[in-house]
Amino acid sequence: MRLYQLAYLLVIIFIVSCSSDDKAIDVVLEEVERGAILRNIDRVSPNFERTDLESAFTVVLEEQDLEEGGIFDFVRLYIQYTDRDISNGDNSSAEITLRDVPSSDFQTGGNGLPVGTIEVVYQEAIDALSLNSGTIQAGDQFDLRMEIHLTDGRTFSSENGSASILTDACFFKSPYRYVINVIDTIENDLFTGTYNYEIVAGSSPSFFSVGDQGIVSITAGSTPNVRNTGLIGEGLEFTIAGTNVYPKIYQSVNLFCRDSAFHSLTGPDEENFGIVDLNDDTVFELNLVFGYEGWGGSGDLTTPQTIRFRFSKQ
Repeated sequence: MRLYQLAYLLVIIFIVSCSSDDKAIDVVLEEVERGAILRNIDRVSPNFERTDLESAFTVVLEEQDLEEGGIFDFVRLYIQYTDRDISNGDNSSAEITLRDVPSSDFQTGGNGLPVGTIEVVYQEAIDALSLNSGTIQAGDQFDLRMEIHLTDGRTFSSENGSASILTDACFFKSPYRYVINVIDTIENDLFTGTYNYEIVAGSSPSFFSVGDQGIVSITAGSTPNVRNTGLIGEGLEFTIAGTNVYPKIYQSVNLFCRDSAFHSLTGPDEENFGIVDLNDDTVFELNLVFGYEGWGGSGDLTTPQTIRFRFSKQ
């Protein structure tokens, strides 16, 4: 049972609120062994465009450690590829080391902490994994994982996090891991507007306060194919990639940023990717996992539960 893996960053959940403007790492590590996080400042471009090999995943990060960047050595990037259409064979790859980003590539930001831009170009990912770009389809995915290396030899990555650290809904916003969807861009007004939703498979967890059906407004995100709804505490974000619908990983259900013992996160179903017709945005379905990767809060909620939502345009 995985209630929370707080590792070196345990006390954050009891001290720091979601909206704190302080250098939170100073508070987090006051009474525990020193660690480090990569705070997500801006997801500039989250996905690859299938027909543009120069398209890039880009994120701006702020490194935090108790020495205000003084023990920051480098960030190691790992990448892997998942083939989501295996009808012609599975070309998925294992995780490999992509490259290291030295601390010297980071500059001092407004908080006096190192701030840097991590960019991975689509062609770079293809070459690193020895993939054939012609076999990659919209809906396939790349998984980018980051690992902080400190000058004393210690490292921190997603296994060192907690629910309140991994989610963008809370102050730390340090998931360490990003899923990059391969997309064919769609029109910005598609799959937006007022929709009726209903739960058509699975049952609503007891901690999920939204009813089995209701009305939501779906809006376009700031980048292609990304959509936002008002479901769950953080506001459910998803990406339409090919004919698949992918919820963003590590979204907060209940915004319990101070107490991860009851903090539930959501993510995609790794086997079922929703139903969408790119020529008709009147109805689509989306599978959402509550307790994603075991981040379901306490007790029985740590067992992941999948719910299928159907959205019908009004």
